[in-house]
This record gives sequence, C-alpha cells and structure tokens, in this order.
Amino acid sequence: MKKLLLFAVVMIAFTAATFAQSSDTEQTTATATIIGPLALTKISDMDFGTIAVTGTAGTVVLGTDNSRTAVGPALVPPAAGVAASFTVSGEASRAFTITLPANGDVTLVNGANSMAANDFVHSAGGTPSLDGTGAAAFTVGATLVVGAAQAAGVYTSANFPVTINYN
Repeated sequence: MKKLLLFAVVMIAFTAATFAQSSDTEQTTATATIIGPLALTKISDMDFGTIAVTGTAGTVVLGTDNSRTAVGPALVPPAAGVAASFTVSGEASRAFTITLPANGDVTLVNGANSMAANDFVHSAGGTPSLDGTGAAAFTVGATLVVGAAQAAGVYTSANFPVTINYN
C-alpha cells in the first residue's frame, strides 16, 4: 500500500508540472506626440537689382545678406539686390530642413529672352531649427547667369518653391 501511495504522490507531482503556467500577459500603453504644424511665410521676393551687360557673359551672385557680386556684367547703382526672405513658425526648438530649387529649375524671362538662376543658398546654416518660441527666419540668395549680349528689359521668373520640413 505504501508503494501504491508513493507511486500516486509521484504521479501527481509529474502531472502538476504538466499543468504549470505556459504563458504570461503584461499590460502596456501606447503614446504619440503631436507637434504643431510647420508654417513658412514669404516676406520678400528675390531681386538681383539692375545689371548692365558689358559684352562678356558672366554671373551676378546675390548673397543672403543682399550683397551683389558680378563677374562679367556690371552692377548699376542705386538698385541693390534683395534676397528672398522668409519666416518660419512651428514647434519650439525643433529642427527643420530647407529645400531650394535645383540648378536649371528657375529661369527669369523677358519675352523670348531668358537667364537661369542657379546655386540657391539660404542663411539658416547647416542645421536650421526653431527658437524657444517656435520661430525662425532666413533669406535665400542665388546666382544669375547673364549672357554676353543679354537683351535689355525686366526679367521675371515664375513662382518657384522653397520648402521646409521637420527633421
């Protein structure tokens, strides 16, 4: 009888192990952070100023600080250059990127005559970000390609995109 009782106890022990816990459940949560929209506002359009052709093809570089530098054509005062300027608003202290037109994307035209604007640059530095109040500002300059016998007249481009995105 003792053997039978011992056998029963051993069998119950093995059977209990079979019914041991084989799964577990934990509770978790999900979170999401919504940030305010990023907004870009144009303050001023780009203006390369007044330029006189000299019989030599060249360029006029409009800096982000409104400076103009010519190689080939001559700059005519008093019309100074004006870099395009923008303000940005959004989530405080967030970094953003600025995308400018690629070379060949912007052309200034006057009738059948045209000039390319290339090498767009901005003043916001390598890693632009919004300040503690969610504001930033930057300017955009470019290089205008002027032909040796560029026809006189007022040249204007179509609207071109300046795009910002959160990083």
